[in-house]
Amino acid sequence: MRSVGVKGMQPDSGLVPALEALESLTTEMSETDIVRVGVEIAQAVTGSRIAYLHFLNDDQNTIELAVWSNSTLAGCEATYARHYPLEQAGIWGDSVRHRRPCIHNDYATTEGRRGLPEGHSALVRHLGVPVEDGGLVRMLMGVGNKPTPYDARDVHLLELVARRIWSVTRQRRALERLLDVERRFQEVQDVGQFCSLEYDCDVDRLTCDHMFRRVFHLAHPTEIPTSLHELLAFVDPADHETVRELLTIPVERPQRVRVRCLRPDGEGFPAELRVELRRREIGRGHIAVGTLQDGSQQASIETLRRLAETDALTGLPNRISLQACFDRVSRRRRASDLVAFHFIDLDGFKPVNDALGHHVGDEVLRAVARRLEEVLRSGDLVARLGGDEFAVVQTGVADPAAAGTMANKIISALSSPFSVCGHSVRVGASVGIALCNQPGQSLRDVSTQADRALYRAKAAGGGCAVIWDGSPLL
Repeated sequence: MRSVGVKGMQPDSGLVPALEALESLTTEMSETDIVRVGVEIAQAVTGSRIAYLHFLNDDQNTIELAVWSNSTLAGCEATYARHYPLEQAGIWGDSVRHRRPCIHNDYATTEGRRGLPEGHSALVRHLGVPVEDGGLVRMLMGVGNKPTPYDARDVHLLELVARRIWSVTRQRRALERLLDVERRFQEVQDVGQFCSLEYDCDVDRLTCDHMFRRVFHLAHPTEIPTSLHELLAFVDPADHETVRELLTIPVERPQRVRVRCLRPDGEGFPAELRVELRRREIGRGHIAVGTLQDGSQQASIETLRRLAETDALTGLPNRISLQACFDRVSRRRRASDLVAFHFIDLDGFKPVNDALGHHVGDEVLRAVARRLEEVLRSGDLVARLGGDEFAVVQTGVADPAAAGTMANKIISALSSPFSVCGHSVRVGASVGIALCNQPGQSLRDVSTQADRALYRAKAAGGGCAVIWDGSPLL
């Protein structure tokens, strides 16, 4: 905390010492130090014996009891409270209620004097001022027990101090938010493995942040490029012209390209370069501002995600993708449209496995997947649930008949023989259909209904489709 000459200040010395003391309050100090120094200044310039500073919460109904001057704390056991109710505050809270300075020169006999925080010093005289910002009272500052009555001059001095304290506090909070954003940005950089860069093509000056070393595995800061020519040494020659155009040719929109980058040891890796050309604030021309991200990790993540959402045998979406698709189309469907869930089970598949072996059975499942994909329209989805069970999510269904038409196409497509591994294999399909026509229906509920309908199709001899109508199973 910076040294401030507060103790020797006399109340009759006027505004100059107050202004000099207030000048010491800067954003270089912590918020705690700002308000602690501030209350000492307020007490000194008004010739008071106690002083406090509290903040108002956004609800404007509770006070954050924050800081008391040293002499105030010496005579009381004031306790910090995060949400002290304004309704419990006595007349010392009037400046908040009325949004103006309030003087109480005979505090002991003034009506409403109750409501001091527990352990607070006795008040003889009191002056409180509010600080408003953005239509809300943000801060309450008060002094008390001046030997002589408070007057307009004291109000002026206290308002001067309070406004300065709030101004610096607000700036300090803004600075803390920026510092927090910077810290979070650095954390994101570490995880995402990307660096920031800025290029001035008029003077061929490139500025890269410290993450460039991390991305390219550089041993020393002097290896970070400072010109376009030096940057291109870290880019595959096939992408030189792309990078050069991106950094030098003005375009209206931000650009994004994938390039191949090179580390000093010759290791290559995919990267994404994002660039936005901004006009200079002073003068003509543009400055290219952007990021370069190592795409190796992202590529690995995308591969893992694809594997997690794909059936390994057929390449179709799996249950995870089915859930995501169903949730998406359910949210987006129009009130007049239905979503049909088709539960498909192959007829006669087990004998194929038993007679010809699982390797033939696997090829049949792959062939079934391809035929189902051919039947679907744009916007529909087919997924493998496991074994010889598949599901189709049909969107934009006008009525049950449209769902039945789709089911018949599926049955017809799978009824033709499959030529696999030198064998002509014939299987069929049974389909159970459930219609999603209510908001909030879950995939679990709909698939359960379709499963019951499928049971009926199987019980009917297979090779047919049944739409769930809610009637109980026999």
